[in-house]
Amino acid sequence: MNKNAQLQTADQTLKGAVIALGSYIAHKYDVDAQIIALSIPVASALMAWISTRFGNENTACLFVEKEPPKK
Repeated sequence: MNKNAQLQTADQTLKGAVIALGSYIAHKYDVDAQIIALSIPVASALMAWISTRFGNENTACLFVEKEPPKK
């Protein structure tokens, strides 16, 4: 497996863990199930947006290095 594929897998695993942890905590604090279900795509979109700002814009990955700007 190449380095970028490993980093992409790690990035997706981390984002999935963040969503799962947030859902678990919300469930433990008796947040309505509909609110939890609606917050999952919002959290995914927010993490993808953050990844494009701080990570690689093409892959929305925090761990893959940014590509150098084209001249």
